[in-house]
Order: sequence, then structure tokens, then C-alpha cells
Amino acid sequence: MNYPSITLWSDSSFISPWVMSVYVALTEKGIPFTIKRINLLSDEQTQTAYREPSLTGRVPLLQIEDFFLNESSAIEEYLEERFPAPEYERLYPRDREKRARARELQAWLRSDLQPVRQERPTEVLFAGVTFPPLSEAAERSAAKLIHAALRLLPEGQQNLFSEWSIVDIDLALMLNRLALHGDPLPVKLLT
Repeated sequence: MNYPSITLWSDSSFISPWVMSVYVALTEKGIPFTIKRINLLSDEQTQTAYREPSLTGRVPLLQIEDFFLNESSAIEEYLEERFPAPEYERLYPRDREKRARARELQAWLRSDLQPVRQERPTEVLFAGVTFPPLSEAAERSAAKLIHAALRLLPEGQQNLFSEWSIVDIDLALMLNRLALHGDPLPVKLLT
């Protein structure tokens, strides 16, 4: 098969959960790609050069030939349309309502739960760093996350929508901020 040239731009330390989500999406689709690392904390020249192709100046950035796209959920929806099932692995549930719920959960995981993300940053996931106990605000945020996960995860299933979807990865990454730090989680969410 003749694939276009595809590059996934990542932070230089590979600690972005959103880059990981896109990495998994590309891998599940079976699409060959290369990774380009960018040090977003480096000198101004590097940042300026990166801002030319990147609308947001953040990672992930997907480059397919001369098309550039930021924001992991937008990238994953684009990949789903550009490389559709059944020829390529599906990223979102088949069922329209489940697909809508998956996108709702993706948007929520990226826009809410800020206290958990601040107090359990990705260094917990990828570098084993530990932090002080959760503040009250982070505990409330974690409780919202746990409540949603318990509500959405059917009993006896390992995924949210009776089939694998990219949102399973996103939820697992958020829950693992707590689990890998030793914060309490219900047994159902640990397995």
C-alpha cells in the first residue's frame, strides 16, 4: 500500500498523554509514521520555527505531507475519516450514540479535571515521580473522574463501549495518574 508521508511531533521527553493517544491511534490503524521530537522549553528560535506549522504551539502535531493538525481529539477524528474502517482499524465505536458518548468523554477528559492534572502530572505516568497528597480540590476532581468511569464501564468489561476505542486509552491514562501514584481507586478500575 502506498502511504503518504506521516510525522507525529512529540515533546522531547515523551511525557504527553495526548501524544501517546495519537501514537496509539496511528499504531492501531496500522499506518506507518515517523516521530519528530521538539523541545518546547528550548530556545526561542526552535519555538518560533515550530509555531510556523503548529497552530497552537503544543504537541501533538500530526503532519501528513503538507497538512498539519494539532489537538489529539481532532487528529484522531481526522485519522478516522482519512483511514476509515473496515480497511483500517476503527478508533471510535460503531454505534452512533456510543461514538457520541466517546467524543463527549474525550472532550471532558481534556477540558476538566484540572486539579488532578496539576497534582498528578504526566511525570507520575512516565517517570514515576511522586507528589504530596491530593488537595481537597483534587480529591473532588478525582471523585468526579471515578464516578464517571464507574458509570460508563460496564460490569465485567475491560473497555467502555463493548469494543475497544481510543477513548479507553484516554481514560486509562487519566486514571493511571491516580493509580500509579497510589491514590485510592475502586478495584473495578484497577483491573
